[in-house]
Amino acid sequence: MSSNVLEKAMSAEILDQSWRRLKSEHTPWSATVPRDELERHLLQHLFSLRDAVLNETYRPQALRQFPMKKPDGSRRIITAQYLADKVIQRALLIILEPKAESLFDDNSYAYRPRRSVDMALKKVAEHTQCGRGWLVDADIEKFFDNISHRLLLKKLTPFINDPKAMRLINAWLKQGAHHKSLLGQRQGIAQGAILSPLMCNLFLDSFDKSLNRANIPFVRFADDFLLFTDSQKNAQAAREYAKKQLDKLALSLHPKKTRVVKSSPKVIFLGQKLNWAAQ
Repeated sequence: MSSNVLEKAMSAEILDQSWRRLKSEHTPWSATVPRDELERHLLQHLFSLRDAVLNETYRPQALRQFPMKKPDGSRRIITAQYLADKVIQRALLIILEPKAESLFDDNSYAYRPRRSVDMALKKVAEHTQCGRGWLVDADIEKFFDNISHRLLLKKLTPFINDPKAMRLINAWLKQGAHHKSLLGQRQGIAQGAILSPLMCNLFLDSFDKSLNRANIPFVRFADDFLLFTDSQKNAQAAREYAKKQLDKLALSLHPKKTRVVKSSPKVIFLGQKLNWAAQ
């Protein structure tokens, strides 16, 4: 990809596409510009935003925060961007997504155009019905919170190949960081940000490719995945292999949500009971 990614994203055509995708949202433009003010002076705000981005005077705004009750009664804080940041990120996504799609593995289904939960479940059925009924039913522990910024930037920099775009993305990452590791390194990305799903798949792309190299069939949907084998012994080996590959990304399998199990209706993946028995 050429080094003018940000300029392409800020072109009138791409900004228009971005705005059309977002205009039905009722999100404020910024902390100081409400939605009705934006509507009255839309072009002025869009052109001012574009100029600020290209001149590198634009600074990401503080994320909006909302408490959300979890099923266990506890609360978590979800974050959301102001509309101006969404417009920029959506424009970048329009430019970056086609290249990313050319790289991603066919067995990755989440956050991708023309892919769905139903497609992932259909592939699960194919594997189990072909005799791969021993599974590693796996979940990555606190995936979005634990993504290493150092490792993510190492993957993003050559992929995007635009220093100006990377400076802006790095600013967004700093803003959305959840905490620092024991070594003081930033980690965690905002789940509510438009670019975060693309970053998720880019971060795990090397993991997907490592499973292919090891001839381990899999279906991954974000941080949930299944590995398919023909025996309990091979499933145990596949789990250990996946653990070692995730270690390279400073990630871990969730100890309570990861198990070796035979396919049955007792296994639920993406909200669906696995009603397909191995042949």
